Amino acid sequence: MSGELSMIRHAVRMLAITYCVCGHPAYSNYESQAVTPPLSFSQFCIQYPEDCRRHDDRRIRDFRSSIQRWRELAQINSTVNFGIAPKDPPASRRDAEWQIFPDEGNCGDYAVTKRHLLLRSGWPSSALLLAEVVIRATGEHHLVLLVREGKAVLVLDNLTPVVTPQVDALDRFAIVRAESGTDPQRWTREVAAF
Repeated sequence: MSGELSMIRHAVRMLAITYCVCGHPAYSNYESQAVTPPLSFSQFCIQYPEDCRRHDDRRIRDFRSSIQRWRELAQINSTVNFGIAPKDPPASRRDAEWQIFPDEGNCGDYAVTKRHLLLRSGWPSSALLLAEVVIRATGEHHLVLLVREGKAVLVLDNLTPVVTPQVDALDRFAIVRAESGTDPQRWTREVAAF
């Protein structure tokens, strides 16, 4: 029975992969250079559908100053960075299964956990974009969370203990693709509209 269940899970994952690869063009001209999302994101949305839906802003703007919001970002960034032990997953799981608050994880686990906690705190999904980047020094692909706060775009990254303005972080990495601010399930190459 357990072997059959494993085969069914494998078949479902293969169908999801086929849909992601064949169902969407890798690049198209509509919606500011829309691209196929990472496979791990598609699998994450199957496991955590609520985190992949559009969420409106539920923060009480009149009572929460920008300093309070900055503290909330810093606290969540720090809590997640220290709450998940870094681990290079086995090749079979590498970047394929992002999880919310695992005991050990990779950059994807850190980013989706931070986004999850901010969504639960009332932040809108349009202000919280997962972004795949390439680290300039190593060429390694990496996942971070971009957060729009007022006119600023901030980066929450497990490789640095502090929340960093995007303009400063771009010295360390280049953005490859990111979630669309209008639809959390769409990804785009163009983050300028964010």
